[in-house]
Amino acid sequence: MPSILLLGLFLCGHGWGTAEGMAWAEDPVSPTPVRLNTQSVGVKDFERVIVAELTRRYGRPHHQVSFRVLFPKQLVEVPKGKLHLEIGVWSGGGRTGRRAFRVGVFVNQQFLQTVNVVGEVKAQVEVATPIRWLKPKEVVIVEDLSSMMVDAPSLTHDFILDLDEVVGKQVLRPLPPSQPIRKIMLDDPPMIHKGDRVMIEVRGEGLLVQTVGVAKSAGKMGETIPVKNQTSGREVLGTVMASGLVEVGF
Repeated sequence: MPSILLLGLFLCGHGWGTAEGMAWAEDPVSPTPVRLNTQSVGVKDFERVIVAELTRRYGRPHHQVSFRVLFPKQLVEVPKGKLHLEIGVWSGGGRTGRRAFRVGVFVNQQFLQTVNVVGEVKAQVEVATPIRWLKPKEVVIVEDLSSMMVDAPSLTHDFILDLDEVVGKQVLRPLPPSQPIRKIMLDDPPMIHKGDRVMIEVRGEGLLVQTVGVAKSAGKMGETIPVKNQTSGREVLGTVMASGLVEVGF
């Protein structure tokens, strides 16, 4: 009998034989409340709207722009409704690398909050590159060129994208192979070179006189160069009008 009493006390002390103990053991775990009236704004939403805005402002056909969010990583909860994200004014223009953007969150056209988004902007672009070393004063031909994808330091870079923009240009500085060509590295070649025989035209009030001369310096279209009249031996200044043609004022 004492043994039975002790067993009863032991069970009661641990709660296993009480109503409270049984209720605790059978009570289901409360589920996480379901938020029926909210929606989430996440990393993909911020990346999508920032890439779209960068492409709208600076995009070009050859660009491949991407943005990876570093902060915030957590979801932003907002009320249900028509969601709209809008990028505010930012500094840094089209620069790539780590950037910060202020993103306005709107639901049903009502402003809710501004989220500071920090991330990494990257851009790849297909550019014109030499296939060999090009020396200064060389005139580029299509066989000197190829295209390749490179990382762009900015969406407003001055890399030349189309091969047609390079062909026929004169090289101003040595250009290594497989490197992007910038616009400042090229110039229009001279239409007349020093020592070329040229036609000198004198125009004025219905008068046209032509004679042969020799260019004393090189010149591009529209530039003024000295030319020597072979008939008179006089040196005059004329404007380059075309290859082999210089016009002298009357």
